Amino acid sequence: MPFRFFVPAPRQAAHGAGWLALAMALQGCSADIMRGYIGRPPEAVMARYGPPVDVRDLPDGRRAYQWMEVETTTSGGAETTTYERGRRRTEYSPTTTEQKRCFYTFYANRTSRGWRIDSYLNPELGC
Repeated sequence: MPFRFFVPAPRQAAHGAGWLALAMALQGCSADIMRGYIGRPPEAVMARYGPPVDVRDLPDGRRAYQWMEVETTTSGGAETTTYERGRRRTEYSPTTTEQKRCFYTFYANRTSRGWRIDSYLNPELGC
């Protein structure tokens, strides 16, 4: 069988575009939340999300704080029964588990009032 390119029907393409728009909107939500911490101490983020998984002093004098969120999705297996020439055949697909790790990084400068967040790294698409 020769290789054929898949060209989505207009409805499928629109559906994919909808998911992309949703993913971008959700990314905007996390960026909006992160933007709300600008000017605040890292302890404000810690109070809401717990301790960071990593804190590093950077060569330029700033400090990076990084939080990680892990989302685990498990899909149950499926059972498919077919009948062929009077015989029944049942096939089982396995259960699958997927993990998505999202990293949220804030950068802070030392001020007279202690460390203050001044910027952040935009999270990966879908986080």
